[in-house]
Amino acid sequence: MSASGAGRWLAIGATVVVAAAVVAAIVVMGGPTAQRETRLDKRRIADLVRIQRDVRNYFDSHDRLPPDLATLASQPGRRLPRDPGNGAAYEYATIDAGRFRLCAVFSTDTAKTPEGAEAWGDTDWSHAAGRQCFERKAKE
Repeated sequence: MSASGAGRWLAIGATVVVAAAVVAAIVVMGGPTAQRETRLDKRRIADLVRIQRDVRNYFDSHDRLPPDLATLASQPGRRLPRDPGNGAAYEYATIDAGRFRLCAVFSTDTAKTPEGAEAWGDTDWSHAAGRQCFERKAKE
């Protein structure tokens, strides 16, 4: 085999290896759409964590839960996050004097993501796709 023939086979082999690596990465990480949905859902969780913190701070200051998110938004320096995908408000409802519920609509299921629920930072926020609600206590 000549040097040019060997170089040609080497180039073909390298191309096959690179293509296989790209395909494997897409399979493991998901395509661009799946990655975008995962990023949006991680942002939704971060937003819910922030709202939870604000609700608990309100509870600590007022010894009661806020009646609605508008009450939280009226506090000095507070601006409530909105869903990063569609701009909708997150859902909040009081359950009783010391418990509340936060809801959001998710695009992904943490159980089906390659990295699992742990990669979301806290398994307390594990969720399926679709509308999901989380019950929280005003005091942990």
